[in-house]
Amino acid sequence: MAPKVFPMVFNNQTTLCGPNILGSISSVWQGDNPLMYMFPVFSLQVSISTFFTASAWYLLKPFGQTSFVSYLIGGLVAGPPGLGRTKLFREDIFDKSAIYMFETFQFFGVMFFLFLVGVKTDLGMIKKSGKKAWVIGLSCFFLPLVLTLSIASIVQKSVQMDPNIARSLPFAASLMSLTSFHVIACFLADLNLLNSELGRLAMSASMISGLCSWATALIGFTSIQSFQTNKPHTFPWIMLSCCGMLMFIVYVLRPIMFWIIRHTPADKNVKEGYIFFIFVMVLVCSFFGEVAGQHYLIGPMMLGLAVPVGPPLGAAIEDKLECFITTLLLPILIIAMSCRTNIFNITFENFAIIEFVVLISFLGKFIGAVLPALYCRMQYQDALLLGLIMNVQGVFDLQFWFRALAYELIDPQVYSGLIISMVIITGTISPVVKILYNPSRRYIAYKRRTVQHTKSNAELRILACIYHDQNVPTILKLLEASHPTTYSPICVYVLHLIQLQGRASSLLVAHKRNPKDPSHFGPSSHIINAFRFYENHNQGAIYVNSFTAISPYTTMHDDICALGLERRTSLIIVPFHHQPTVTSTLHSPTAIRKVNQNILNKAPCSVGILIDRGSTTAAASAGILGNRNSYCVGVIFLGGADDREALAYGARMGEDENVNLTVFRFIIYKEKIDHTTNEKKQDYDEINEFRINSVGNKNIVYREEVVKDGIELVSTIRSMEKSFELLMVGRQHGEESSQLLRGLEEWNEFPELGLIGDLLATSDSGCTGSVLVVQQQPCTNSSLLDSPKYHFGNVI
Repeated sequence: MAPKVFPMVFNNQTTLCGPNILGSISSVWQGDNPLMYMFPVFSLQVSISTFFTASAWYLLKPFGQTSFVSYLIGGLVAGPPGLGRTKLFREDIFDKSAIYMFETFQFFGVMFFLFLVGVKTDLGMIKKSGKKAWVIGLSCFFLPLVLTLSIASIVQKSVQMDPNIARSLPFAASLMSLTSFHVIACFLADLNLLNSELGRLAMSASMISGLCSWATALIGFTSIQSFQTNKPHTFPWIMLSCCGMLMFIVYVLRPIMFWIIRHTPADKNVKEGYIFFIFVMVLVCSFFGEVAGQHYLIGPMMLGLAVPVGPPLGAAIEDKLECFITTLLLPILIIAMSCRTNIFNITFENFAIIEFVVLISFLGKFIGAVLPALYCRMQYQDALLLGLIMNVQGVFDLQFWFRALAYELIDPQVYSGLIISMVIITGTISPVVKILYNPSRRYIAYKRRTVQHTKSNAELRILACIYHDQNVPTILKLLEASHPTTYSPICVYVLHLIQLQGRASSLLVAHKRNPKDPSHFGPSSHIINAFRFYENHNQGAIYVNSFTAISPYTTMHDDICALGLERRTSLIIVPFHHQPTVTSTLHSPTAIRKVNQNILNKAPCSVGILIDRGSTTAAASAGILGNRNSYCVGVIFLGGADDREALAYGARMGEDENVNLTVFRFIIYKEKIDHTTNEKKQDYDEINEFRINSVGNKNIVYREEVVKDGIELVSTIRSMEKSFELLMVGRQHGEESSQLLRGLEEWNEFPELGLIGDLLATSDSGCTGSVLVVQQQPCTNSSLLDSPKYHFGNVI
């Protein structure tokens, strides 16, 4: 039974409305039908939308599909092409008299969605884009537009077709040539390619192409709207009103936002009242957009672009809106637009004509991206993948088509054909790009980049990663103990890692060495200034280069590994995710742990995980100022490549007269010394070389500890762990040490630290100093690390 239409009387005038909005006044047990009332119908519509889109996303994600394609397929299943053909869906749930409240909610969702898109968009990227991005972006806009319009005009004149289809072809050709920055950003984020080399180029090119597309769409739709009103001088007045609204947003509302930022203390959240005020701004701008004769979405989009990107304001807005919009409002938007689609009403001839125009548009964008990329000497595979990425379509394309359908610029058959082509094109591009492009392949180093293989008189290059301000003192103390001299200097690349919030594009910033205003370092100012200060007090021995990476945690390791490869570092130092001295709540320990594990698996050089137990935080300042005290360092050596790397780093520290180094070599009781195996021979040679080089150095002590089993090993380590300010150990050990470590696997809480490192990091350990767990390049995938037992269920 279809929902009833109830007459409502206002000012003696009768208005026909949908089902009763008050809901059911009696239960189903009394014979009432809830589908005769508006609110139960609306609740069911929303439930169906979220269920089908979420189910499609869950089923298609393993096949490399993006969230948008999954949502669209789910919407088509729930819409007229699928379940909408049944009587229940067609007459009771998505009936025309019952869908207007659903569409109203969808309009509300689109308004805040576009506002959020504007918040995440950083227009400053256009200035930072290189010539390659400009050429590709402009080519991807003009070439498909000219090519598709020309072919559509030829087809329109030379092929017999339905008059409505013929009238729609030029508009369909124009719409298919548009590109959206946010669509490509969401696509790259779903495939974890945001801060890859290909992803950064696609983002910059799409920003330029998208700006041209938005300007063309704004002028085009305004012109058509003015023409349809049949009133003179409508177009200039609408454009002037739009410019006036833009000036009001830029010179009145944007300064208010900066005032909010200035009155928000560091490391504090933006007040709820400020966020509520900005949401009211969104509604007011939407209202003025309609009053000015523009679309109601123009105002919120402009306001979003005016919001300063990133924390604290942009991040706070994203935190409030992201989940609600992407999980609830976006499915409703897609379902509502899918309700206008009926693929069974398209004839084969019309469908073939529509898809031919779509194919020409696809080729235009593809060629427009590939040819400039190849001219700029880009690799063939990357250029082809870039051409595919620039053809991705999404929510903005749907919105443009929906508006064109409302203006009767395109026929419903054309609209349905464009929806089908969107599913085919974007649905095919997603798995192809995911399979063919692997950014981690370029991190493979064909030259040994380790501390052990660095010459004694060569510059040691270290990439120091910082998550929190509290990580700085411990890393500075470690660098101070690393014996930097003018004969063997240390070049430190400081990388401040910031989670991507309040913006859609990742960013890697290289800071100038001698800026006029050090405050221009932004959120990294305190960290960079501390390292600059340390460099100035160690001139000629320490060189510091500072960077800031703003990226999502899922791909943050790409920035680290790429920088390590580009700068040819020998060691990457990353703080351990669980550090009692860190009090900040702005970072997720679980996400940081995953970043560290990705670095261990993909780093192009050696990696050290630094665990701060709190002893060096207060002492670091003394080292910076030059008031150096003795620093006790211990190295635990069981054998294997990682332990040899730890020994090599410890040997460098031992050359400093202010460092007291003790090396503990553990030997199994009654073990037969066998130098025939390559692993054992390397261990023996490394130890002998260390002992020879240490002769006469009173600061270095070499001790051999004979143990029978793992219990004695643990007992010996426990007895010495309180005696050192820094303990160094390899992450993995030689096969000969397996019998000593047997049984410790069951208690291994953090596999990324190895068995001994985990033993020193646990809460019941008596170790009061810092711990550095070293993995030598090339890294290997530990079977223990990949075990389902350790899939982050017990992260502190």
